[in-house]
Amino acid sequence: MVRSVTGSATELSSKQQDDSELLYISFVGVLMAAIIATGYHNELDRTITSYAPEGSSYPFPAQTRVPVLKLTLTIGFFLLLVILYSAIRRLRRELMRKLYNYREWLYLPKAMKTKMWMLSLKALLPRKKMLYSLQDVLPKYPLPPLDFTCQKALRNLEPLVTVERFQEIKKEMEKFAAEDGPKLQKILEKRFESEDNWVSDIWDKYAYLVGRYPLIYTNFCMGGGINRSDLASATKGRPQASVAANQVYHMTRFYELIKSEKLEALLMMNLVPICNNRYRFLFGTTRIPGHKMDSMRTYEESKHIIVFRKGMMFNLPLFASESHGPDSLLTPEELQSQMELILKHTEGNSSVPNPAVFTTLPRSDWCKEREKLMMRTQNRDSLQQVERALFHVILEDTSPQDLSEECHANLCGNGFNRWFDKSMTMTIYENGLSGANIEHTSVDATLPSRGLEYMFAKMRFDKNGNAQSPPDIVMHDLLSPPFRIEWNLDESQSESLLHHQTAHLQQSTNLDMLALKLYTGKGAIKKCRVSPDSFMQMSIQLAFYRLHQSVPKTYETAMTRFFKFGRTETIRTVSNHSVAFTKAMIDPKATKEEKLCHLKKAMKYHSDYKLNAMSGRASDRSLFGLMAAARMSGQKQPALFDLPEIKAGDQLSTSQSPFMFDLEISRGMKIYPAGGLFAPQTMDGYSVYYLFLGENHMTIHIGTYRCHPDTDSKKFSEALQNAMDEIKTLLTKV
Repeated sequence: MVRSVTGSATELSSKQQDDSELLYISFVGVLMAAIIATGYHNELDRTITSYAPEGSSYPFPAQTRVPVLKLTLTIGFFLLLVILYSAIRRLRRELMRKLYNYREWLYLPKAMKTKMWMLSLKALLPRKKMLYSLQDVLPKYPLPPLDFTCQKALRNLEPLVTVERFQEIKKEMEKFAAEDGPKLQKILEKRFESEDNWVSDIWDKYAYLVGRYPLIYTNFCMGGGINRSDLASATKGRPQASVAANQVYHMTRFYELIKSEKLEALLMMNLVPICNNRYRFLFGTTRIPGHKMDSMRTYEESKHIIVFRKGMMFNLPLFASESHGPDSLLTPEELQSQMELILKHTEGNSSVPNPAVFTTLPRSDWCKEREKLMMRTQNRDSLQQVERALFHVILEDTSPQDLSEECHANLCGNGFNRWFDKSMTMTIYENGLSGANIEHTSVDATLPSRGLEYMFAKMRFDKNGNAQSPPDIVMHDLLSPPFRIEWNLDESQSESLLHHQTAHLQQSTNLDMLALKLYTGKGAIKKCRVSPDSFMQMSIQLAFYRLHQSVPKTYETAMTRFFKFGRTETIRTVSNHSVAFTKAMIDPKATKEEKLCHLKKAMKYHSDYKLNAMSGRASDRSLFGLMAAARMSGQKQPALFDLPEIKAGDQLSTSQSPFMFDLEISRGMKIYPAGGLFAPQTMDGYSVYYLFLGENHMTIHIGTYRCHPDTDSKKFSEALQNAMDEIKTLLTKV
């Protein structure tokens, strides 16, 4: 026993000696690379020797010197390659970042400098361009000098007012530029130095979240799919549950592409990336009401949706376990069966009042109601489920008969079937029509439009109209059925539900919305050798002037996503040229040549302004930033921002967006998006959304308020179509 123990101790001692020698040899090997590189061999000899265990040879046993040298050189060579790769990669990204600061490609696409720029980018761009892979090379959003902002703003205001009034505004602008402006500009300049985008978060806060008005006035709606051939609804007559299942499945697949960052980044001309940061807020995001300012919350691990039916809310899990595998998305057939369970459960029931109507209130009022809800455990749990959902789905018990009715229902609902705070709500009607409601703080229209494009392209139905799964999809053994969300309201809240619904329905009824399907598109306009967008903007100006004999303050959306965290800027369509054009068109003495001259100048001004806005060379966002800077710093708001010409909303609020995003997906599509709409900014104003659908089709959506005696969507639509015909005739050579 003793020998054995002694023997074991001896073996352990020998092993420890071997380990210490091996550790020493490795230590020396690493140091040798440094010694060889630095040339300090003699000086370090004594130091290394002093650390050697007793009985070890220095620096290596003879039999291990060559292998250790090879290993050291290999490691050194590998490290050198890593360093070189990192340096080249960093240099490549830095070159791309510098190249993307070049904005003249928008203005001079055929210039030699632009062509060389394009060749350089082609050589530098990676083959795979995933969703966020080019975010770090996007340039900063420019901050224009104070003088530029003031002068540009004055030029925008000049055509809207009399000569006398313009002089008054100019005097106030000069006072601002001399006194308050420089201090506020310095605040923005500090933000420009410290932030990736100096305006992005203050735009979210002060353009949206600080607003105390009901969200029906800032949310926007999107229509369902229409057939490419005849513009009729693509899903009308199909079973409601199968349409819902198809849309939920493919929209969730789109979400999974975003989350995994496998969604391909879109590049202008296949060279210039656009910012994709807002995709993070398209799903699982909810606007939370506050007393003075709202906030946004995004729940990245959302795995369920909320389904509304006749005022009842259901939690529908989207994922289930596969046989011997991980959780995966329910198939379209499985989702259809879940939707049918909800339809069956609510069959024969009347509509049930619920807290969704609180989201139709002014934001501070909704905040107070939400605080009351949070005081009870059941309501707190129900709120969490509603707010954490990936998105909401409405199984309507109504059937719109045309695109106009569908548009109005998509935006407004009935008070109990829209949670207006949710980033995305998809609506499916009993007759198979569909649409969506989008909370505007989260995203702008182009992002959900791309999701709809993906969804429309992927939807499949069998010969019986049922949802059809992609090939090789795995079914699930056990599905968790949807369960109803319950509320425990206090007496005052229960009594207020119908009252709030009545107020919401009054607001909704006041909104007049009209949708046009036109069998003409960009093709006919391009034959006139003008920009289709400028053509539409001048048509809208002419229609307004013919109806009202006045010049409207006009907004058109421009995309600024060429910059990091960029969203939008304002195109100011109205110019001295556009005013001269509209006046000439109703002047019987004006010749065709005079009208045409004014039209071409107005279109050129609009096209130039659009490019400037996309390049960060407009003035609305910087003027807004100066106003926000005063608010953030606690300074008294300068008198300039109280001028009605600056403070008031836009009488004409217009927008458009592309109808195709991913060419690989859209090339074979048989379904077009139908367009959408938003509420007018002023009671005496109009909202206009137009969408070119290829060369030969387009839709136009027009909104007004019924309470105003001078505006009417139908009259404006007739005036707009007449204006389009007049301008086409004017541009046509005899």
